[in-house]
Amino acid sequence: MAKGSPKKPARKGAKKKSGRSFGLFCLFLFVVATLVAGFYFMALYPGSVPDPATPTLSGQSKKKPLNRETDALPGILYEEPSLPHQAPPVTASAKKPTTKNMPGKPLVAIVIDDMGDRQNTGQALIALDLPLSFAFLPFTPFSEALQKKARAKGRDILLHLPLEPVDSKANPGRGALTTAMDPETMQSLFREALQTVPSAVGISNHMGSRFTADPKAMRTLLPLVRERNLFFLDSVTGAKSVAYDLAREMGIQTERRTVFLDNDQNPDKIQAQLELLVQLAGEHGQAVGIGHPYPATVEALRRYQTQLRTRAEMVGVSRLVH
Repeated sequence: MAKGSPKKPARKGAKKKSGRSFGLFCLFLFVVATLVAGFYFMALYPGSVPDPATPTLSGQSKKKPLNRETDALPGILYEEPSLPHQAPPVTASAKKPTTKNMPGKPLVAIVIDDMGDRQNTGQALIALDLPLSFAFLPFTPFSEALQKKARAKGRDILLHLPLEPVDSKANPGRGALTTAMDPETMQSLFREALQTVPSAVGISNHMGSRFTADPKAMRTLLPLVRERNLFFLDSVTGAKSVAYDLAREMGIQTERRTVFLDNDQNPDKIQAQLELLVQLAGEHGQAVGIGHPYPATVEALRRYQTQLRTRAEMVGVSRLVH
């Protein structure tokens, strides 16, 4: 008994050690097999893996196929310091529009931003039986053809001028004006951009939350707008924008965005924003909605166009500047 006793613990320890080694070996094989299967899956189905560089409004990543015959690469719409790559909250602007006592129906203007990159949805929006206004980005592939169609229907056309955002990672596009530019460079880039939208009756800002919040930069840009007898529509992409107030101070015709329509690209949600737009127009006499060339926006406007015409007088945005 005494001789055999010391050997038993040794055999138990050996069994435990052997069991641990076998378990670790099985875990290693499982991890290796999982990695191999993952790489194999990604090689066979590369489109199934989300692209982290493509942001969506929900905060999740999603890679959409691109029709290069009809669509250019979509850019980031707006930027907010607290919500990079997302549009500002779907609400009315921080500053209420000027209250106007007007007889009859309230006036509503809807401006479609980011025109020129998407051919099919751009054409569909121009074809709607609504006097929409269209803000064209400079240097875009379908801009000239779409401007021609919009002019033929008598629609208001604006230059959607790229301006510097707060988020330095957000790219406003070719020819963007920045707060650090000297007046000569800013004037040259402005002229080049305006030449791409020769029928423009006004200017609106694409991105620009940093630029429109900088009084010095805006005091350099706004005289260029006035020289050409244009108006400035403040898209209000940042809560600190001084564009509208400075334009009024400098005697330049201006207006500001009331509601963003399609931050959430769901036709039902867009219809709710159109309802809010009409409601605010009723309270203040007029209102400006901003949408984009999305299929969901086309669908929502088709559904809601009868109510728009019944409850408000739809006008080009040039009717609302003051």
